[in-house]
Amino acid sequence: MIAPRIGPASRLRVICIGILVMAAVPIDAQPRPTTIPLSPYMGVIWSFEAEVAGKRQTFLFDTAGGITAITPETAAEIGCAPWGQLSGFRMRGDRIDLKRCENVTLRSGGATLVAPTAGVLDFSKLLPKDAPPVAGSIALDSFAGKVVTIDLAHRQIVLETPASMKRRIAGAREVEFRLGREVSGHAITPFVAVTTPKGKLWMELDTGSDGSIVIGRHNAELFSMKVDDPSPQRFQGELAGGVPLAAADARSMPLIIDGNIGVPILRNWILTMDLAHGRAWISSASSDD
Repeated sequence: MIAPRIGPASRLRVICIGILVMAAVPIDAQPRPTTIPLSPYMGVIWSFEAEVAGKRQTFLFDTAGGITAITPETAAEIGCAPWGQLSGFRMRGDRIDLKRCENVTLRSGGATLVAPTAGVLDFSKLLPKDAPPVAGSIALDSFAGKVVTIDLAHRQIVLETPASMKRRIAGAREVEFRLGREVSGHAITPFVAVTTPKGKLWMELDTGSDGSIVIGRHNAELFSMKVDDPSPQRFQGELAGGVPLAAADARSMPLIIDGNIGVPILRNWILTMDLAHGRAWISSASSDD
């Protein structure tokens, strides 16, 4: 079928209609990024407030947690009778088994977060006795499919829109990035590539760690670090993508992963992660707080 020809006058009308339609959409109606404020928890790691089952509570924010976990009390509040079993391993190799709850929904900063499958964990057994109460720990599985910027220097998580993402990454450097999907595919853990003379290592990004860099002892010699020395050591490296990675207080220890990058490093970066497509960008944070 031959498409009808459009004359100059008709083309002009089409353009004018398009302009009028665009003008009719107020700027305020355009999607805006959503910001979730972060707060330090016990001066070590980060947390944010979220509403669950109509109650506002404190949740830790742990990007290396893999799976969102809630307390038994929170499970009861949402009407979940924990069931089944989720099994995984911490970076030092110790195994953890948790019962589970499905479709845990939280709301924070105007954003709705959903953990498709959350673990149930008694945090009182892990935290100091005088620790403020928490309702759970949020991992990246609750942000699946979103573009997330973590800006610890300015104490915020930003859920980007397509437009804000474009602006955000314009001056950032893309780094090699992948998502670990342990625990039968339920978990989402972020890893960045670090270059070495032997090849690339993959180190997890961990907002739940107060250590700058922990390197698996099996990789220590690649960075001229002593294998069996528990004292702080100098680490000098670079992410695949050209972002320097250095610390004077790095440690080497037995791990089942290549390494871990914690808060003392992450607070110097603005990290944007496209969790739908497995891409990440880093720019330098100017901490003026």
